[in-house]
Amino acid sequence: MKTVVCGSRLLESRLQPVPRSLKAVLQRIFQNSRSIMVLLGLMLFPLAGTALADVDLVTIPTREGVQLTIYNSEDVTMVREHRLLTVKPGINRIQFTWANTLIDPTSIDFRILDQVDKVDLIDTTFPTGRNDALQWNIRSQIAGKIPVEIRYFTSGITWKADYVGIANEDETKLNLTGYVRVFNNSGELYDNAQTRLVVGTINLVEKIADLATRPAPGDDSGPQPGYAGRSQENRQKMREKLDEAVTTYGARFRGGRGKPAEEAKQVVKEGLSEYFIFAIEGREDIKDKEPKRLVSMKVGEVPLECIYKLTDREKGDSFTKFYRFKNEKLKDDKGNEKDLSAMENLGLSPLPDGMVRLYSEYTNKDLAYVGGTSTKYVPIGDRVEVNVGRDSDITIVRRVKDQQITNVVSRQYKRRIDDEFVMYYDMIDFDETFYYEEEIVSGKAVDVKVELERRFDANVVLWAEDAPPADWDSDEPGAYVDLHQIAGRKERVDQNHVKYFLDLAPGEKRFITYSVTYKRRKMGPELNQERKRERL
Repeated sequence: MKTVVCGSRLLESRLQPVPRSLKAVLQRIFQNSRSIMVLLGLMLFPLAGTALADVDLVTIPTREGVQLTIYNSEDVTMVREHRLLTVKPGINRIQFTWANTLIDPTSIDFRILDQVDKVDLIDTTFPTGRNDALQWNIRSQIAGKIPVEIRYFTSGITWKADYVGIANEDETKLNLTGYVRVFNNSGELYDNAQTRLVVGTINLVEKIADLATRPAPGDDSGPQPGYAGRSQENRQKMREKLDEAVTTYGARFRGGRGKPAEEAKQVVKEGLSEYFIFAIEGREDIKDKEPKRLVSMKVGEVPLECIYKLTDREKGDSFTKFYRFKNEKLKDDKGNEKDLSAMENLGLSPLPDGMVRLYSEYTNKDLAYVGGTSTKYVPIGDRVEVNVGRDSDITIVRRVKDQQITNVVSRQYKRRIDDEFVMYYDMIDFDETFYYEEEIVSGKAVDVKVELERRFDANVVLWAEDAPPADWDSDEPGAYVDLHQIAGRKERVDQNHVKYFLDLAPGEKRFITYSVTYKRRKMGPELNQERKRERL
C-alpha cells in the first residue's frame, strides 16, 4: 500500500498483484520479437511500483495545536506546532513547505515526542533550487501515529496592548481591563493557537525577515540559507536565548483543541531573566491580515486616587486633575494581599507599553470619557497617571510679600571725568531673597491631595526638614529654597524644581509661606572698562 498525505486529505492507492494468466501472455509475447518493447514495459511497471512503495514522500499533516511566543521588541515570533504523523515500518520521507510566508528556514527544528526508541530522525535535506521546502527522513520500527513538534522563527507577527478603566462614582475604585491586539502579517494562518507575549528587549544579530527571504540553495545571487552561511555562532546564541523561554515554560503548552470558547480566559504571568511572559489561556485562530483582540487581564476594584497638580513647567496658574493607580497586588480591608488569579490581579509583572483610556461611571450607569494617556513599560510597584483635564474647583493665588538684597560685595574705584574724580563700584557678589505667600482654596466636597511644583532659576538647595541641610550656609551660587515651615512632604525634583504636597479638607483655605535666596556670585562684566585710575 502507498499512502500520500496532502494537506488534511488522505489518499490511498493499492498496487494490484500480477495475475496468474500473465505468465502465459508473456510466453506468447516473447515468441513474437516485434513485441519485445511491450514486454520490457510490462516488466518495469511492477518493479517501479515496488521501489516507490519502499520510501513514500508525504507532506506533513495538519496541526493539532500551535503556540506563538511573540517578542514584540524585535520582529520575531517562535512557533511551536504539534502534529500527529502517520508512519510505517522502514524509511518515511516527510516534506514540510512554507511558500509565501516569512519563516526562517535555518531555524526549523523537528522533534519526535513519543516512541523515541522506535522512531528516529535520520537527516534533513533541502530540495535543490527551493527555499520554501525541506524533507525529513525518518526510520520507524512501528506503524501508526506518533506526536511530533516542529519549531521555527517567523516574522510579521506583532502585538500591542491597551487598557480600559471605569472609575466608580466617588472616584475611589477602578475596574481595569487589559487587551492585546495581535497583528499577523506573516502569510500563514495559525489556527487553534495559544498566544504568549514577551515583555522585554532582545537584540538580534540578523533579522528574521531577512533570513526568511534569502535566495534558495545554489543561487549565486546572494548568501545561501543554512547555518554554515549565516553567522552560525551568532545565530546559535540568539536561538538559545529565545529557546530558553520555550524549554522553561513549555509544559504549559499541550496539543489538542484546547478549552471550549465559552470558558473564561486565564493569563499566566511568569518571569524569565530580564523578560516577562504573558501566556493567555485558551486558543484562538490567528488569521493572516486579520488582527485579533485578546483579553490579557480583568481586574476589579483597583484602588484609585485623584491627584490635583500645579506646575511651573506649564502656565502654573491652575490645577490639573489626574487619576492614579499602581501596578501592585490588590489588598483587602485589613491590608492583606488578596488570593486572586494572575488575570484578576496587578503587581505580578510589568505592564506593557500601551494606551490607557479611563471613563467615569454615573449613578445611572452612564459613562463619561475622562481622559487617556500613552504609557511606557510600567514596572511592578510603579504607577500610572492619566490626565483628566483642568479643574477650576481648586484655586491658587501667589504673591511676593517682600524682597531683600544683602551680603553685597563690590569693588570701589575712581574715574576721572572732566578734571574731576567720580567714585564707581563694581558689584561682585550679593544675596537676593524673595518671600512668597500662596493662597490655596479647595472648592471640593471631599478631601483632596494636591501637588505643587515650583521652578527656580539656579541650582536648588532645599531646606525641607526641621534642621537645615549641611550646605545651607555655603557661599556657593544657587537658589536656597526654605520650605521647612510647610507641613507635609517636600522634595527636590531636579536642579531647578522643588515640589510640596498638601491634603486639603472640603472648602479649606490654606496660606503657604516660604522664601528663596539667590546667592549671586561673580556677577556681570567689570564696569571699569577703560581702567582709568587716579593719577599718583
